[in-house]
Amino acid sequence: VCRCLLLLLVQCFAAKCEPGSCSQGAAFMQMPKTKFQLSRQHQAQFNACPKVPYEQCGGYEFKGDACCPEDMWCMFVNGWWSHCEPCNRKGYVPEQCTSSTTTITTTTTTTAATTTTTTTSTTTTTTSTTATTTISAVSTSTTTTTSIGSTTTMNSSLGTTTGSSTAAPKTTVTTTTVTATSITSTSTSNVSTSAGISTTNTATTTDTTIKWSELDSAACPGGVCVVPKGQVWIVDVSTDVETLTVQGTLRWDVEKDGIELRTCYLLVEPGGILEIGTAQYPMNLQATIYIKNCHHEHPHFGRRFAGSLGNSDFIIHGRALNRTWTLLSVDAPQGSQELMLKHDAEIMGWRTGDRIGLATTTRSESTVHRIASINGHSIQLTSSTLYDHWGGFRDIKGKKFELAAEVVNLERSVVITGDHADFHTSLEGLHTMKAGPGGAMDIRFARVEYCGQRDVLARYCMHFHQSGHCPKCIFQGNAVVESQQVGITIHGTHNTTVDTNVLWDTRAVGIYTEDGNEMNSTISSNVVICSSWEKCNIKWQQKVDQFAAIYLVGMTNDLIKNRVVGWYFGIWTPGMRWSRGQGYALGRVCPQYSPFGVIRGNVVHDCNRFGFYLDNQYPRNIQRDSNGYVTDMSTCDEFTANGQDNGIVPANLVEDQFDWHNTFVGHYSLGDVSFVRYTSVNNHHAMYWKEGKNFADPMAHHIRDSVIANDPSDKVEGLLNFLGPAGPFTFRMTNVSFLGGGVAPGCGMICAGQACGLNAGGGPCTAQYLLEKVDFSLVDILNGRNVKIGVNSADEGYVLPIFLAKDDSLGGHRSLVSQHLDGFAKVAGCTKLGEQWDGAYGCSSPVRRLNIWSPDVGDMWIKGPGYDVQPSWGRPVVGMNAGKMPFEPRHKGYGTPVVLGGQYSIEVQRFRSEDAVFELSDPMLTEYFQEPENVTLMVNGKMCSFNSLSPRAYIGPKGVESEASRGCNLNADTSSTAPSTSQAQQGTELTTSPPRRAACAAHARCSILSGDCCPTLSGFFLGCCDA
Repeated sequence: VCRCLLLLLVQCFAAKCEPGSCSQGAAFMQMPKTKFQLSRQHQAQFNACPKVPYEQCGGYEFKGDACCPEDMWCMFVNGWWSHCEPCNRKGYVPEQCTSSTTTITTTTTTTAATTTTTTTSTTTTTTSTTATTTISAVSTSTTTTTSIGSTTTMNSSLGTTTGSSTAAPKTTVTTTTVTATSITSTSTSNVSTSAGISTTNTATTTDTTIKWSELDSAACPGGVCVVPKGQVWIVDVSTDVETLTVQGTLRWDVEKDGIELRTCYLLVEPGGILEIGTAQYPMNLQATIYIKNCHHEHPHFGRRFAGSLGNSDFIIHGRALNRTWTLLSVDAPQGSQELMLKHDAEIMGWRTGDRIGLATTTRSESTVHRIASINGHSIQLTSSTLYDHWGGFRDIKGKKFELAAEVVNLERSVVITGDHADFHTSLEGLHTMKAGPGGAMDIRFARVEYCGQRDVLARYCMHFHQSGHCPKCIFQGNAVVESQQVGITIHGTHNTTVDTNVLWDTRAVGIYTEDGNEMNSTISSNVVICSSWEKCNIKWQQKVDQFAAIYLVGMTNDLIKNRVVGWYFGIWTPGMRWSRGQGYALGRVCPQYSPFGVIRGNVVHDCNRFGFYLDNQYPRNIQRDSNGYVTDMSTCDEFTANGQDNGIVPANLVEDQFDWHNTFVGHYSLGDVSFVRYTSVNNHHAMYWKEGKNFADPMAHHIRDSVIANDPSDKVEGLLNFLGPAGPFTFRMTNVSFLGGGVAPGCGMICAGQACGLNAGGGPCTAQYLLEKVDFSLVDILNGRNVKIGVNSADEGYVLPIFLAKDDSLGGHRSLVSQHLDGFAKVAGCTKLGEQWDGAYGCSSPVRRLNIWSPDVGDMWIKGPGYDVQPSWGRPVVGMNAGKMPFEPRHKGYGTPVVLGGQYSIEVQRFRSEDAVFELSDPMLTEYFQEPENVTLMVNGKMCSFNSLSPRAYIGPKGVESEASRGCNLNADTSSTAPSTSQAQQGTELTTSPPRRAACAAHARCSILSGDCCPTLSGFFLGCCDA
């Protein structure tokens, strides 16, 4: 009968019948959706809905409030996600917003008994029915009475059923099951459908427990096994099947050793449970899931997988290790067969015969060995080490640094593995995935190997996929070994835990937050090692040069005490590369401006290029919904609606970061992120930083309480240099010590203004470096410098940056200006210094930056203190010593250092002061030095007076917006924080005429289109309008 019914349904689907025209079967293969028509009077409950645009209103197993405000509708996106779409989303009004009824998409779950779906005015009773094969001669019969609506759709692969409220004749179905051990249970659950309709599942069932060793051969016809609802199958013997689908419970016998389950795929459907050990009774003996390479595929999971769908539980608890990794406590020279560990191997739970990974400390290879014997902290290996490996601490100028190799345990009692003879040619292994919200995937102390499928989206070794808020999504203590594409992925999922895992040779990426909306997960104490960086550098999913041990597109997650070794890039946040997000989040996020979570205590060493690498990040006060989607794209902008700095307050912190033996550490462009207690040892660049900005947080420092060290006897890597950023702002360095030797030739311990005036650097080149408690005394300087003005930059970068201090950080001088500005030799209190200070002029007078943001009017010439000399035309000076101010084309402005309180003049025929924005120094310096900062400037005979507290609205390090206050008589009251007259006038204008940027972002989804856009009556203009 079942076969006949199935044939009828398939024929009906093939004939493309209309629903109801042939046995209700045409929709059998469709997604499980039901359209409920709600009249306007029944929508009153939704009209007071507090949701913002694009907040979730439905999806598979969605349990939240399904309402949408009156000017939005619940739009189906995919099986797991529906959201509140504004009615005017693209300048037209969908029929859902204009018709007398509203269409709401819902998904309900399959239960083993009667399911009641209730709306305000309609009641639907739906139940899926399953005919169960007779698997034993001894059986009992149960009768289920089911009320089926006239348009019921059943989807067996998803285990769901949908239907309308139309009454239908009752159908009686008889199922035959075997009873081995009967367990009676009653369960009640409330499930919200995607339309916000409450579905209450109440089932009283008699669970049947069956040992796999007692199953009749008919239980898995053709090797296709389905654990039915209401049954518990106990895996107590090894078995080999084609596919295994769990709708009931599949439980491993934790007292049986060496059991292996072989299958082409293993799927736990909604309501199903896979259990291989529990927290109370872990699987301490050997257990293996073996995924075969065969033709079977699933429409959502593809080939070769172990996974779970929706509201199901996928639980693995292997034998717990007290520690999955440790460090060498003593050096292990090449040829060693004994390793001395920081922690006792037996106490950690390690055993003789375990495979271990030994990390490189010399930019060579990390290697795999086996433990021959254990004696406390000492372990003997079955093979000798191939390279030198450091252990314990090394001393540099009396300070000790733990530069030690990681030793990771790669063995676990539970193993997920599979066919891999062609792993390196087919580039395909198995994959595991939890798909959709609800339920749990909790995998602890398992080994997943030969995994990942190159260039196939969503085919990773371990993967949380679009699972929403999922605190029961946990990967802990696992070993992920040999991947063709990514180790662990968090995708569209929040509040997960990824902790104490070991990842070895996971090509492309070790740990990945994928789309850009992922939030609030804890990624902690993991060790990610590539045995050689070349092995993990692959092209994947059309991504070229995108490989890193930890690769975050979703930024707002905690990174705590992770360790990375031997990659090309260590920890990388490529926010600018994916500035609009990926996948489901495309156009709905701004990763470059998303705040970070907690970043603390991470260690990165022996990476070929960057160790810790933030790339281009400017965290801002963005507004997001609970799923991480930006609700107002204008909050990603540089300025707020009234022109204030939109940087995050308090500033994001990078705490206790420790990098050693890397080529680079740092970023190209970074703002509103503070490095606290940073330690650099023997990196080729202790810090590599090209562009920056002032903090929106007035209490923040760019780097403080940190140590930059280099041991010149280390032949692996290392120079003592800090390449600082360029641009018109104050870079603040506080309580930083430099130790050792090996100062970079041609540079210094601090090299200011990197790449200024070039494509990747800031400009104009008037950076101000404020040093406080910066100690150079423990450095063997030899022929090196403490500071260097200019590095890898245009000519202006060697002339315009300045250093400031009020303590002894600059040898007692308050200001340092470039050796090329020889006119400062005539300024009272300025003295020519030696090579240790880059031949600069050390001044007791306060020197500050002056910037004039203006259209290009040719070279400006300034006259006044510091510029009363004949021009020198050789590079890099080219007249700047005599007051020439060249135009900076990238950010459209001019700049030069001036002496506070000085009187200066500018004569330029085409220049109008009322068209320019004048900027002197930075407000935080007025507070820091506790003295007013001002200059007087004659512009084409017109007197201009302004100070460091003059209005700063719409002024940033990369230029000014059209709304910025122009003109040069903009003195602020230095004795008060009250706004000036100009500020008050500007505020009035902004009240009556909203700023252009706010107008352009008035529609929350403007940025999903290409470029900026403005709403109009007929649609959207591309490109911003002026009003």
